[in-house]
Amino acid sequence: FAHSMDNSSGPFVLPTLLLLLQNKSYPETSIPPAGYEVTESPLGPSSSRNHTVSQYELRPGEMAAASTVLGALWLVSVFGNSLVCLVIHRSRRTQSTTNYFVVSMACADLLISVASAPFVLLQLTFGRWMLGNMMCKLVRYIQYLTPGVQIYVLLSICVDRFYTIVYPLSFKVSRGKAKKMILASWLFDAVLASPAFFFYGSNSDDHCNFFLPDSWEGAAYGIIHLLVVVLVPSVLIMLFYQKVIKYIWRIGTDGRTVRRTVNIVPRTKVKTIKMFLMLNSVFLLSWLPFHVVQLWHPQETDYRKSSLLFLATTWISFSSAASKPALYSVYNANFRRGMKETFCMSAMKCYRSNAYTITTSSRIAKKNHV
Repeated sequence: FAHSMDNSSGPFVLPTLLLLLQNKSYPETSIPPAGYEVTESPLGPSSSRNHTVSQYELRPGEMAAASTVLGALWLVSVFGNSLVCLVIHRSRRTQSTTNYFVVSMACADLLISVASAPFVLLQLTFGRWMLGNMMCKLVRYIQYLTPGVQIYVLLSICVDRFYTIVYPLSFKVSRGKAKKMILASWLFDAVLASPAFFFYGSNSDDHCNFFLPDSWEGAAYGIIHLLVVVLVPSVLIMLFYQKVIKYIWRIGTDGRTVRRTVNIVPRTKVKTIKMFLMLNSVFLLSWLPFHVVQLWHPQETDYRKSSLLFLATTWISFSSAASKPALYSVYNANFRRGMKETFCMSAMKCYRSNAYTITTSSRIAKKNHV
């Protein structure tokens, strides 16, 4: 029995001795034998490093609040902007040149609602980015694309309102011109936002960058984007609307009496001006913090502070997409009537409403400005 034990253990003892000698000779570069798998302990240094780096250290209450607020804004934005597109498409009352611009802004809000906001919430919920480098670049690109498109569409609306009210006979924005202006807004900002593909990405720690890099290239692009997308168009919009308001409310010779030119400017056009003034104010207040934070922000290695700041600016900017449909319904009576026609309950009401809109709409009525 002892002889058999020696014979059977011999083939196993010799490789073991050789392995021990190899480990003593090369303690730092020892290679395990073939067929063995190297498994790191869950408490090892590399595992703990990945755990601390990939987690944003957000508390459960903070994540619950973030999920609730972003989820509610997402539902309101998707439902409201889809309703805007549906009402303008189906109701003849709302098919005007100005509403072409409104549909363009609604499509931009739907784009950021579908292709950006859910992935930002997914990143903050799981504490890391799990969708790859290219998807990270695309999500950040959309966050730069949509506000630029909307600000230039708002500028186009401002030019349209200015010439429609102040100089109605000198220049008129037709449907063809409106489509060209919308296309130019999308193409221009698609090019302007393209550097986001180079400045953003996911690193080895499964983190998609929140902010621009701390380099002169990132700072230069942030300043240029802030000027071209936010500040310069906002100044032009304010100058145009200032002239429109002065034309509507004329100041007397003594500088004290103010009278409105009721017979010159219809009340519907005045309400439209008020609506777009509110839209511009909400848009500027919502998206200005996002662009400012891209330039002045804490170190992104401090994941908790940077994630909380990015979450707050995302809340504020995304609220703009959810608030626009409410402003349309409050300030635009034709939009409210269009919603009633779209969601009328009985077939007779639908028939009467459609008959009314079809008989009262003509080729001249389609070109009227609302």
